Amino acid sequence: MSKLRTTLLTLAATTSVFAAASASAASFEVWNGASWTDNGIVHFVGPTTLAYLGTQLPCDADFTVAIVAGAANVTNASFSGVSACSSIGSYNLPWPVAAPIPYTGANPPFAGAPTLSPTLSTVKISGIRLLAFAYCPGATTTGSITGVLDASDQAGATPANNRFVFKGLLGPCAVQSRTNTIPYSLQADIPVRVVP
Repeated sequence: MSKLRTTLLTLAATTSVFAAASASAASFEVWNGASWTDNGIVHFVGPTTLAYLGTQLPCDADFTVAIVAGAANVTNASFSGVSACSSIGSYNLPWPVAAPIPYTGANPPFAGAPTLSPTLSTVKISGIRLLAFAYCPGATTTGSITGVLDASDQAGATPANNRFVFKGLLGPCAVQSRTNTIPYSLQADIPVRVVP
């Protein structure tokens, strides 16, 4: 009986530790026009470059992000600009967005990126597969990109910040927020903030 009690106490303690860890993770909120909410849709739109074996394709990206109970997923990624941009396919959707963590690196995060306004968070999007010149990262594999978001506490009008910059590799492809075209970032169409 004491072994069973010890096992149950250990299980209860482990469960409470995991519950506390998940409850303490940061999450996203959007401004719905009247208040902050942990449910909503936001579009991050802006200039992006996709490069494959030295060939660069400058596009405008639109990442549709669904936030449900504070958790975020990219539910659609579309590209426009030159004719080849609209043929880029986005696969394996939705792409999960990891819980944001505080960003403490250089600002701007990389050469050509804008200087971002606090509060800064590291944001990782995983499960990505694109088809442009080839499958990126591969026909049966997925990859991830990590970027920096300057989240806002501004309510009401679309804030001046709420920018997302990223730079990463998806197999043979390189993707990033474009550094030679204003606003040098993807920008949220409604205010987004990170809450601890």
